[in-house]
Amino acid sequence: MTLSEKKKKEHIVEYILFLWQIEDLIRASSFTPEILERWAEETAEREGTNPEEEEDWIVSIAKEMRSQGKEESGHVSTVNEPVIELAHLHEMLLGPLEDLRYKDAFEASNTMLQDLAAKQKEDVNHPVEQLLIGLYGWMLLRMRKQAISPESESGFVALRNWANELAKGHLRVYYST
Repeated sequence: MTLSEKKKKEHIVEYILFLWQIEDLIRASSFTPEILERWAEETAEREGTNPEEEEDWIVSIAKEMRSQGKEESGHVSTVNEPVIELAHLHEMLLGPLEDLRYKDAFEASNTMLQDLAAKQKEDVNHPVEQLLIGLYGWMLLRMRKQAISPESESGFVALRNWANELAKGHLRVYYST
């Protein structure tokens, strides 16, 4: 099992953010095989996974990026499919499944979603996509050790709570026995 497979089964939102990060890593490495191989080896050592499987996985993402013309930006279909799946799940949790905890978490993040949408350069079609973009931006700010205002941090807490409820819903719907 690769780190990617493990993340997908544990927390679907973290999985998607991980995939976005991998796409950025591949771009930053200029698709250099040696860098991707080293990443696979380090990941396997740190996570206790198979280095060959890790390498096969990251190389397959790199190949898909090239074949789909995503060398500079954008996300490949392997990455977009779970985003679409989560958008559908969002509608199910609010609608037919009537998950009140999910609804409360989503509504609590509404102010932050509106703030993010106002700052967004491009149109975002779905609140789940906005959630992912917001969390990825927050993650990048944290990695760069950039200051985040208390108001923004509070908004990101609401987004994380919503993301956690979405991930719980994903586990319940797709992995329940």
